[in-house]
Amino acid sequence: MTGDHHGRRSAAPAARPLTPGWRVDPDTETWWHQSPASPAGLQEIQARTPDGYDFARLVWQTCAACRLGLIAKIRVTGPWQRHGYASRMVRFALRNSDGYNWTTTPQSDDAQTFFPALTEATVIAFPPHPHLCPHMQPRGTRRLEPWQLIPTQPH
Repeated sequence: MTGDHHGRRSAAPAARPLTPGWRVDPDTETWWHQSPASPAGLQEIQARTPDGYDFARLVWQTCAACRLGLIAKIRVTGPWQRHGYASRMVRFALRNSDGYNWTTTPQSDDAQTFFPALTEATVIAFPPHPHLCPHMQPRGTRRLEPWQLIPTQPH
């Protein structure tokens, strides 16, 4: 803690990624979620730094009627990789989807390592061949509900 010019105590500024002393600090991040605008629409979760930079993002959709899930996009920026963010985001997406069949869009080299490990941990397969039902097909502009702060970080 440091003091400001009024003598009040304030948090020391966080070191930025790729600077000496930087480390992942879960106390300085916030998690945000956008619900789908339609029952089988796209939704998104982001982890953000205090200045609003989204360093981790997952876009997915589920269809309750057809019991399908699709991981459309997953990204964790370099310095935050291998700290569990991708797994936590996918676990958030898996809530309330017991028994769903999941697929992903084509997978990057990193994803080809990540998804088998996730399959082992969750016992859910994530093949890289997207399977969409008619409810999940794109219908014009992507619409999402307003962002909602997730009060506790996903685990």
